[in-house]
Amino acid sequence: MEDQDNTVEELHEEPSHIEEKKPKKSNKGIIFLSILILLFGIFGWWTQSLPKTQLWKTLPAGAGVIIGTSDVLHLWQELHASEWNSAIEESLTANRKKIWNNGILNNSFLPFFLSDYPSIGAIYKTEKEGRAQLLAIDLGWQSKLTDHLRFIIGKKFTLEQKQLGEDGEATVLKRGTSKLGIYFVYNNLLIFSTHETLAKRAYEALEQGGEMTELEVGAFEEGKLAEVWMNPDAIYTLSESNFVEPQLSLKGIGRLLGDQHWMWTDEGLSLRAQIDTKEKGFKLEPVWWMWSGTSSSKELLNVIPTHISVASHWGMSTKVKERRDALMRANIAPWRAIENRLSISIEEDFDSWVGDEAAWIKLMPSELTGRDGEVMLLKTNNPALASEKLRALNEKVEGFTLERFSELKYRGFAIGYIGVEELLPRVYGDAFDRIKRPYYTVLGNAVAFSNHPKSLKRMIDAKLDQRTISLEDTKIPKSAMYIWGNGGALYQDLPLWIDKDGLSKMKSYQPLFGSVQSFGMVFLPRAKYHGASYLNLNYGDAAKEKVTLTKRLREFQAVDNKKYEAYLDGVKMDHQKAFKIASPLKSDEDNMIKFQLNTETEKN
Repeated sequence: MEDQDNTVEELHEEPSHIEEKKPKKSNKGIIFLSILILLFGIFGWWTQSLPKTQLWKTLPAGAGVIIGTSDVLHLWQELHASEWNSAIEESLTANRKKIWNNGILNNSFLPFFLSDYPSIGAIYKTEKEGRAQLLAIDLGWQSKLTDHLRFIIGKKFTLEQKQLGEDGEATVLKRGTSKLGIYFVYNNLLIFSTHETLAKRAYEALEQGGEMTELEVGAFEEGKLAEVWMNPDAIYTLSESNFVEPQLSLKGIGRLLGDQHWMWTDEGLSLRAQIDTKEKGFKLEPVWWMWSGTSSSKELLNVIPTHISVASHWGMSTKVKERRDALMRANIAPWRAIENRLSISIEEDFDSWVGDEAAWIKLMPSELTGRDGEVMLLKTNNPALASEKLRALNEKVEGFTLERFSELKYRGFAIGYIGVEELLPRVYGDAFDRIKRPYYTVLGNAVAFSNHPKSLKRMIDAKLDQRTISLEDTKIPKSAMYIWGNGGALYQDLPLWIDKDGLSKMKSYQPLFGSVQSFGMVFLPRAKYHGASYLNLNYGDAAKEKVTLTKRLREFQAVDNKKYEAYLDGVKMDHQKAFKIASPLKSDEDNMIKFQLNTETEKN
C-alpha cells in the first residue's frame, strides 16, 4: 500500500523545468512573397512600358456606322443574362451559337484575369467591294499572345501572309479559294477586316496618325452597354441595295437629323438608347420639308388605331408660305405643275385647311398588300373647309378623267377619290410619296389619305369602335417626331420594303423581331432638345407575342366581316360589295392626271 501511495505521489509531483529551444522561423515564406511581389512589379512595369495605340485611330475616314463598347465581356454577360438571350441564340448560326453559349466565358476567374476588352467596329460602303467591315479590340498586353491564334485558326482555315506597308504584316483567312477576312496586330490592338483594301487603309491610318473624326468618336460613356455613332442617312445608303424601291422618306430622316450618337443601357425588360444629335443635317429640299422640329398638340392620335404595325407622327410647320417661298427661290416648286394644269391655288385649296401635325401609319398585316395598307394623316383645324376643298377638287378632276365613282359613304363618313398622280408629294413634300392613288376621308380633325378605300374603312371602324389611342392614357411625348410599333407585325411587313435577297439575310433575325413587344423612338433634332431623343425596345417571350399577334389579326378580320351598309354614288348596298367596286384598278392609273418630273415643269 505504501508503495502504491508513493507511486501516486510521484505521479503528482511538479514536473521539472526544462528549457525548451524555440524553433527558428523559416524565411521561405517571406522570400517567396518577395519574389512574387517582384514578379508582379516587373510584370506591371512591362505591361505599362508596352507601346499603346488609341482604339479610335484604327478607323479610316468614311465609316457609315460605328459600334463600340468599353467591355466586350460585360456586354456579353449582360445580354446573356437578359430576356433577349433566347431570341439572340435562335438568330445565330450553329458555329456562332457555340461561341455565344461557351461556358468558359462564365468562369468567374477568367474575367478578372482578362479584365475588360474595349472594342470598336465600323461599317463602310466601298465602290469596288461594296459593304466592308472593320473590327478592333484593345487586348492590352494580351495582344502579345495572339501569335497563338495562327495555331488555333489554322486548323479550320488556310492562312496566307500579306504585307501591309514596309513593316506591317497581316494574316489572310482563306477557305478554298474564298478570302474570308484579314487580321493583324498593332501594339495593343487586334484588327480584323472583311476586305484587304480596308485593312490596308486601317494600317495606313495607324502609321500616319489618322483617325475617324467625322462622327466625333473619342471616348466611351461610363455605364453604357454599347454605343453607336452614325448618320441615319448612312443606314439607308448601306442597305439601299436591299430596298424594293427608293425610300425617299427614310432618306429624308437622315438628311434632317445629321450625325447621331446612341448610348445603349439595359433597363429591366427593355433596352434603351439615349440619342444625342452631334450635328444637324437639315437641307432645303422637298424631303420632309414640312417637318417643324417642334412640339405639337398630338390631336391626331385620337384617330390612330391602338394596334398598328408601325407608325410615325411629327409636327408640321405653321410657316408654310415662308417655306414655299424659300423653296421657290431655290427653283424647287413641284406643286406649280398641279396649279397650272388644274387651274387651282395650292394656298387656297390645301394650305388654307392644313394644321400643324402629320402622321404615317402602316396598319396590321392583312389582305391589303403593298402600300394599300398605309395611311397618311394631316391635321385640320377646319374639317368643314377641308371637306369642301377636297370635294371641289374631286369634281374638277372628274372633268379630266373617267372616274368610276364620286363618293363612297360608310357608317356616316364619306370616302372620296382624286385621280391625280403624285398629288400629295408635290403639295406637301416627299414624305407623302407613299400615297399614289389619293382616296381620302375626313375623321374629325384629321384628313386621312390612302391608296385603298379599305384602309380608310379600318380607320373609320377604329374610331367608331373606340379602338384608337387615348390622349389621357398615352405616354407618347409631344415631340418633333415619334415612331412606334410592334416588332412581330413589323417583321411580317418587311416584304413591303425589303427585297428577297435582303429578306433572306434577315430571316435569322425573326426571333429578335418577334420578341419585341413594342418599340418607341423619339427624334428631336434641334439643339435646345439635345439629349432628349431616344429609342426604347420592350421585349417579352417571342412565342407568346406570336400568339397575341395572331389573335389580333383574327379580331381585325372579324371586324372586316361584320355586316354594315354602304352607299356608292347614292346606291345602297352591302359594304363589302361597295368597297370591292370602289377598290383601285389598273384603269384608274391610266385615267389619272400625270405630271412629268423635269426641270422645266418644276420652274413653270
